[in-house]
Amino acid sequence: MINECGHPLCKNCVDNLFARNAAPCHKCGRTLRKNTFWEQVFDDPSIEKENHVRKRLKKIYNLKFEDFPSLRDFNDYLERLEHIVFNLTEEIDVDQTEAEINAFRDGNAELIERNRRRYDADTTWVLDNLKEEKEMKNRMNTVHQQENKEDELTAVRDTKAIIDEIKDSDVPAEVILDRERKRQIEIDMEQKEKAADKKRRLKEAQSHRRPAELSFGHQAQRAAGRTYEYRALRLIYNGPPLIPREALEPKGYLSHIKAPSKHRLAGGYTAHLGLERALFESRVDLLSF
Repeated sequence: MINECGHPLCKNCVDNLFARNAAPCHKCGRTLRKNTFWEQVFDDPSIEKENHVRKRLKKIYNLKFEDFPSLRDFNDYLERLEHIVFNLTEEIDVDQTEAEINAFRDGNAELIERNRRRYDADTTWVLDNLKEEKEMKNRMNTVHQQENKEDELTAVRDTKAIIDEIKDSDVPAEVILDRERKRQIEIDMEQKEKAADKKRRLKEAQSHRRPAELSFGHQAQRAAGRTYEYRALRLIYNGPPLIPREALEPKGYLSHIKAPSKHRLAGGYTAHLGLERALFESRVDLLSF
């Protein structure tokens, strides 16, 4: 078990040391309460401590993208939040950090309380999808129940018709029963084909849903400021000149490296990348001495 200070203890130790509900931590001496211990999930206690800090700050730092005038301000807010999490987890300037948290809470009390009562875009998306899935499941259950009732009624009618035919017909009962068994097999095969076709169409419909409905978060916002300009990276490797990429294949270099699989090519990897890395490592710092 573990507490807010991040120092784990076994359950028996917690029961013995905190028999009076409150006692100092066995490592840092901080006063802890027995009812604030929780079962440790992660092997690393620092991760448990960080999660505890994040859960606590989430109730205060709950501002949304819509609460800021620009994307830059929102990103600065997120960056500052990560800095606070780091300080509390690593116990760096704890008093100053706590004072900053209290000041933020007092200065944005109305906005924090409003955000507690409303859902953000991601939560709304999740709730809408859960509601849609529940309604679809209810509709499917209703359809299945109706189909089962119809099948039961049909089976009763067919059974009665077969009995009447056996009773009134001169045809042997074995012939009639064999005919009905064959007909039932054909009906079962037809129902299986319909079910498979329905399942396939449902899967296709789900795969063709709009990408906007299958993604979290807000649409990409353009940051203010100068447009990004790409500049090729200059590598100072102190070695013989590298062979240009367009000359690797004509000179036969690609025959000395394993061809990548199709799924790696789909991710953007090519044989030229691996070969250029090997050639770079073979030449780097050869002229440094």
